Amino acid sequence: MEWMNTRAYGYASLVRNSAACFGLALLCLSFSANAGPADADDFRRGWDAYESGEFKTALHYWMPLAEQGDANAQLNVGLMYDAGRGLDVNPVRAVHWYRQSAENGLAAAQYNLGLMYRDGQGVEKSRKIANSWFERAAAQGLQAARAMLEPGLQTQSIEEPDAGTNDFLNGLAGTSTGTAWSVSSGYVVTSEHVVSDVSIVDLYDIHGQRYPAAVVLRDELNDIALLRIEGAASLPPVLPLARDGARTGSSVFTLGFPRVDILGRTPKLSTGIISAANGYRDDPTSYQTSVQIQPGNSGGPLINMNGEVVGVMAAMLGDDTGSSGTQPGLSYAVKAEKVHAALRAMQHADAEPQSSQAATPAGLADLAERVQGAVLLVVAAE
Repeated sequence: MEWMNTRAYGYASLVRNSAACFGLALLCLSFSANAGPADADDFRRGWDAYESGEFKTALHYWMPLAEQGDANAQLNVGLMYDAGRGLDVNPVRAVHWYRQSAENGLAAAQYNLGLMYRDGQGVEKSRKIANSWFERAAAQGLQAARAMLEPGLQTQSIEEPDAGTNDFLNGLAGTSTGTAWSVSSGYVVTSEHVVSDVSIVDLYDIHGQRYPAAVVLRDELNDIALLRIEGAASLPPVLPLARDGARTGSSVFTLGFPRVDILGRTPKLSTGIISAANGYRDDPTSYQTSVQIQPGNSGGPLINMNGEVVGVMAAMLGDDTGSSGTQPGLSYAVKAEKVHAALRAMQHADAEPQSSQAATPAGLADLAERVQGAVLLVVAAE
């Protein structure tokens, strides 16, 4: 067997493009020891479906078990993403599930994760981290991992994951996530579709502080919502709204929380320009931009190089094939004038936006650091 092209599976292993038996008794026993009878039955049903080539059925059985923390199911879902069995190849998702299983102590997953780091698939290539995972797997008696170890290579220690962060990310199932930003004392802006038909809205700043919030105004036509932060001893800093519209060709950027399930809770920066003064089908209420966004960026501020908000990130342009794909570098943002109108509709003095003052010239890194405290992760649930 050629180990360098092998991925280990729960109950068996897979050499790319061909099956091979490996570690059967060990993996079977580890599953049976940690699962109830119903879970064990579902796992075996998934395995039977997989061996019959019914990959989507296998995923139907294994994904719920993986989400519940079963290490063998997590390993198998990871390899289905890795090898493209029943779904599109996605090495980032493969790494996610391998890591979940590896951190649950499964040697086969530690071995697979080591291969991903060795080859730079779904993660930045690192022979040291790869060796660390191979060492963990080898310590459990996995011969394949022992064969991959490089003698004398200084391994990089693998820190234990932040349990609080993992618990938070694992608890996002069934919620809607997006981005918001503080516009005045106690008031926050996001996209209306992020908080549509929900009863619970929590906001989190870059330090992880939670702010319970309530929706106080919905503008479905322009996809804007105003939220009021409730009962907080301290409030996030405020971003100023631009008084003038942005010109075509102006440099802009956004900070937000795209795909927190994969990319994590740290705000992500994306840059571009105002590519058209009007949006989709020449909609005069929005801009077309070249800022690349993903699900989770909705509601985020579109900011000019003076640190002023000129718009609210709203949508990506889908492709014309009927699939869920998007056109890279094409996004839309609702113009800031609609936020001004929403604040005026509140008729509260404390809802007045912060006045925009002459900004000290700053580079992008300084601007991002200046505004990131005002950008908030939205987690909404029914």
